[in-house]
Amino acid sequence: MTKTTYASKNPIFTAAAGGTIFDKFQYSSAVKAAGLIFVAGQIGLNADGSMPEKPEQQFVNAFERLKLVLEEAGGQMSDLVELVSYHVGLNTNNHLADFMKVKEKYVPAPFPTWTILGIAGLARPGLIIEIKAVAAAKN
Repeated sequence: MTKTTYASKNPIFTAAAGGTIFDKFQYSSAVKAAGLIFVAGQIGLNADGSMPEKPEQQFVNAFERLKLVLEEAGGQMSDLVELVSYHVGLNTNNHLADFMKVKEKYVPAPFPTWTILGIAGLARPGLIIEIKAVAAAKN
């Protein structure tokens, strides 16, 4: 099996000490293998690395990052076959309903599978969403 790895150089992924978060934590933003594109979990920070004030903006930012990484690997949102979302505060303040409104703008039919997980926390305090995905790769 051959695989192609991607480590986005987009400035939104810049680490505080320089380089990218992919360099710092030694992982790929996406991996293409066996006819699929596996996209690492994407969080909802603003492009400048700051924390959004509103939860909905975290949802938008996470989907925008997912879309960016997927496109860099040669895919698009309509190629998604699996979506996994990790939510802090899933059962509070219309969290899931608000997430669904944003998801509808990014994930077209035919819909991928979707697993929703409520979790205690993410890598950075204040983050409430992380989305990872798998897409079908184009030949």
